[in-house]
Amino acid sequence: MGFVGSGIVGHGHPEYFDVVLQSGVFYQVYVEPFDAGVDFDLYIYDAGGNLVAQDNTCANDAYCNIFPRWSGPFRLLVKAAKGVSHFNIAVGA
Repeated sequence: MGFVGSGIVGHGHPEYFDVVLQSGVFYQVYVEPFDAGVDFDLYIYDAGGNLVAQDNTCANDAYCNIFPRWSGPFRLLVKAAKGVSHFNIAVGA
């Protein structure tokens, strides 16, 4: 899949990205901030709104692995626990 999108995130202003993932494929989702002084978090939800993966560590970037049990839409939510920055988000298989 590769590059999914870009945006700018600050505290209280999350960004959402909708992707379609295939069952049985191991995916890596990576959020790369342009500014090292931020703390980004990543949450992945299935079509039913269930949280299926998350990275809410204190690191400036965010990274999750996901191995979907079914094919369909998933929502990627990028939030900032600290700071404001532009970012890129990518999904690799």
